[in-house]
Amino acid sequence: LFKLSPFGISKVKFVLPQSEQYFNFFLKLKNYFLYNVKLILMNSLKENKSELNHLKNETNKRAAILIIILTFNDFKNDPHILFTKRSSSLRTHSGEVSFPGGKEEDDDLNLFSTALREANEEINLKIEHVKKKGELKYLFSKHGIKVYPYAVTLDNYQEFLPNSEISDIFTVPISFLIKKKNIHMQDLSRNNTQIKIPSWVYNGFKIWGLTAMITAEFLNIYYNANIIVDFEKSKR
Repeated sequence: LFKLSPFGISKVKFVLPQSEQYFNFFLKLKNYFLYNVKLILMNSLKENKSELNHLKNETNKRAAILIIILTFNDFKNDPHILFTKRSSSLRTHSGEVSFPGGKEEDDDLNLFSTALREANEEINLKIEHVKKKGELKYLFSKHGIKVYPYAVTLDNYQEFLPNSEISDIFTVPISFLIKKKNIHMQDLSRNNTQIKIPSWVYNGFKIWGLTAMITAEFLNIYYNANIIVDFEKSKR
């Protein structure tokens, strides 16, 4: 091999790399390429996982409850709403008054079926005897779960049997709930905002919090109770 320079043409010796050098070079190149591809995939997976978690938080944290209106026998002329009191041994909402219901599961056909399934599990509700009357706009629980209320009537007599999550099952006359003298306004902190919500005390059971808010909205819509509460702040 010859090289042209200012001093003329000189002879230059050119030595080809050994096959082992080629192999090591391409092996390093391959490892470098695979490392970068792996790094790109890992970052992509992290981003996708973060996005999936975000979507899950937005769409999958849902629950449904039943507002059960008893209309059989003596309840025909004086309808009652059924409430439950959660067991004090539960980790969340222990000892609180609530409606039958719970979190959505993958096998549920829809949120109404979620409410029916949970009510059957919690109080042995005979779901074949209930009639769906309507639904309310969801509200957020203090844990950020969207709670969807469904109003149903129960026209057939049945015995209610609580499971281990429920300590008491009781009913309250709608006529009691809509009387202004029985409504006590309380302050509640939601989303760093103080709002006033109604509460009731009936036979030693206190109805307050999210359960009271759902009760008030139901009474306002179906019975024109005109109970004042700022629901928009609880709906975010």
